[in-house]
Amino acid sequence: MAPLTSTDAMELPEQIEPRHAVRGRVRRRAPVDYDDCRVRAADRSLQHTVMPQARTLVMGDPQAPFARVMEVLERHGAVDGEGQLAAGVVLVSIGDHFDYDLADPVTAGQEGLRVLRWLASHDAAQVQLVFGNHDAARVMELSAVDDAQFARAGELARSIADTAQRDGWVAASRRERAEFLPRFPEIPTYGLAGRDYASFCVEQRQLVIELLLAGRFHLALAGELLDGRAVLLTHAGVTARELALLGMPDERDPRRIAARLEARLHDAVERVRADWQRGVMTPLSLEPLHVAGRAGEEGGGLLYHRPACPERRGADRRWEFEPTRPRRFEPRTLPPGLLQVAGHTGHHKCMAELGDAWPTNAARHRAHGGIRTLRAHGDRVIYDLGILPAAPGAADLYLIDSEMRSVPAAEYELLELARLVKSGIWT
Repeated sequence: MAPLTSTDAMELPEQIEPRHAVRGRVRRRAPVDYDDCRVRAADRSLQHTVMPQARTLVMGDPQAPFARVMEVLERHGAVDGEGQLAAGVVLVSIGDHFDYDLADPVTAGQEGLRVLRWLASHDAAQVQLVFGNHDAARVMELSAVDDAQFARAGELARSIADTAQRDGWVAASRRERAEFLPRFPEIPTYGLAGRDYASFCVEQRQLVIELLLAGRFHLALAGELLDGRAVLLTHAGVTARELALLGMPDERDPRRIAARLEARLHDAVERVRADWQRGVMTPLSLEPLHVAGRAGEEGGGLLYHRPACPERRGADRRWEFEPTRPRRFEPRTLPPGLLQVAGHTGHHKCMAELGDAWPTNAARHRAHGGIRTLRAHGDRVIYDLGILPAAPGAADLYLIDSEMRSVPAAEYELLELARLVKSGIWT
C-alpha cells in the first residue's frame, strides 16, 4: 500500500483558514441555538487542503444526554467558548445517536435529536458522521411507523417483556406471534419497540433522511493513526464476509475499502431519493451487506454484528452466526493485516460475548468504558484494554464505544488520529 501523502488529507471546514507557520485564525460563527440547528449539505469539492495543526478526534457511540456529550468534548478541549467545536478540531462520531434510556425513552429521544442536530450544525468537513444501526433503523425497520403506532407497539412490547421475565422466553414468543406481529407487522420484533429502538419518533427519521440526502452520513472513513498506520473506520467493523460481498476479498487498503462502502451507501440513497423527496417513506436498503429486520426476525450484517466466541456458554450459534444476516462474528474472520476502528460494542457487552479465554486479566477487572483492542493473529485471539503495539499480519479492531452513559465524563476516552484521508469517493 502506497504511503499517505499530504494531498490525501481530507479538507477541513471553510470557516477554518489554512495556517502558515504557527499562526492562523478562525472566522467565528454566531452562537448556535442547539434546539434550532439545521443541517447543511456536505461539501463535495475536489479541492482538498491540509491543516497540519488540526486535531482529529473520534468519539464512540454518543448514546447519552446532550449535556454529557458536551462535557466529554469540553474535557478534551474540543469545544470553544461559544458552544461549538473549537478551531482546528475535526470530530468523527462513530454512529448510533439515539436510544440509551429505557426508563425515559421520550426524553432520551429528544436528547438524541439534540446531539445529532448539534453535530450536523457544523461544517461537513469538521464533523464526520458515521452511520450506525440505530441511525439506520429509523429509515429501515421503522420507515413506515408513525408516532401513535409506535407508542401502542411500545406499550404491548413492554407487556410481553414482562411475560418473558415472569414466564420465560417461550411464553413471550407465543405472545409475540399471536399479538404483536399481527397488530404491528411493520415492526420486526417486540424487542425493537420495547428495548432496542424505544426512543424512536418520526422527527428522528426526518432528520436522518435529511442528513442522508445531504450526504452527511458515511458508511466508512479512512484515517491515519498518530504512528502513521492507515486505519478503516466503520460503525461495527468489517469482516471477510463484507469484503467478499464488496468483491474485494483480498483488499487491505482502508481507502479503497472505504470508497467501496461509501459508493454502496450513495447508491442506496439515490434509489430512494425521489420517493423521500415527495414524502414516500421507502425503506433504505444496504442488503446484502446489512440486512434489516423483518417480521419475527432481527436484522444482521455490517451495522449489527458484534465480536463473539461461538463456544462461550449460552451461545446460539445457528442464530448468531447465520451467514446471510449474522448478529455476531468470530474475531478470526477479521481480515488479517487490516487495522480498524469501530464503535457499537462497549466493554461490558464484550465481556459477556467473548467468553473466558480471550480477555486479559486487565480486561476482566474493568466493569465499563475504555478504548480496547480485539486482535486476531493466526489462531490466537486477545482482547485487552488500550491500544496494543503493532503486530505485523494481525487483524486489529480498536473498539471505542466507551459507554458514555455509564462512565464519568472525566474517564471517557476519545481516540486521536493524525488525520482523516480521502477514501476515493470524490475521485
